[in-house]
Amino acid sequence: MGVLKVLEDAGIVPDVIAGASMGAELGGAYAAGVSLEALENLWLTTSFGRVAKNMMPTVPWSGWSSGNAIRRLLRSLLDDRRIEDLPVRFAAVATDLESGYPLALTRGPLVEAIRASLSVPGLFTPVWFDGHLCIDGGVSNPLPVDAARDLGADVVIAVDVLVEPSEVRLSGIPVIDLKERVVGIANGLGSPLGEPRRYAPSVFSVLFQMSTVFQKRLCDARLAQHPPDILLRPDFSDDPPCYSRVGCGIAAGEHAARRALPEIRRILSL
Repeated sequence: MGVLKVLEDAGIVPDVIAGASMGAELGGAYAAGVSLEALENLWLTTSFGRVAKNMMPTVPWSGWSSGNAIRRLLRSLLDDRRIEDLPVRFAAVATDLESGYPLALTRGPLVEAIRASLSVPGLFTPVWFDGHLCIDGGVSNPLPVDAARDLGADVVIAVDVLVEPSEVRLSGIPVIDLKERVVGIANGLGSPLGEPRRYAPSVFSVLFQMSTVFQKRLCDARLAQHPPDILLRPDFSDDPPCYSRVGCGIAAGEHAARRALPEIRRILSL
């Protein structure tokens, strides 16, 4: 959102938008004409209580939550708009669970397309859309530069909001073997021989880090195949945004966009 704020202030309005997962939610709402002020207010007022309501368990258990609360929230914002009727060309990128290939959803109900693109595996149930069983677009195409090109974009400004795996602060229960216990007692329970502290992370930490590694490496590979004209990578290293607290990423996006603005103007010949 911070990137869009800087571009809008500079008089740069996108002709096409493509996004996956949270990028589809923000991009789809913006393409539908929802103001950045309204979107920022929604994001900044997101509370843990609202997030928890979106995560209520569901049956059948193909995901922790049905995502119906998110669907209702989106519908209150976007009504019954269809993608093909939006003032800005838009693609919500999802992943076909059966084939594994990315899907650029460019026609049909906007709310359902965004909900499909947001279907984080295990967290939200998959969504049937136009005959395809869809999960999160980030699984197959986290930065859909090619989808933007297919929509007719001549110049693509891509925003990579994925966190580097090395920036994730892993922690867990300390692991101490027999040798370490003996040496540790002698040395005041310090790490023996100057070795780094070993620990056992929780299963959730392992799965989250696995997803982080997978998506970041996939994103790098797809960027090599489909490079954008401008690549923005906001620095979230000090305070990475999360689902229940996304507002902290807005300033980082603004800073990245302001740094790149001269180059953006040059490429657009403004």
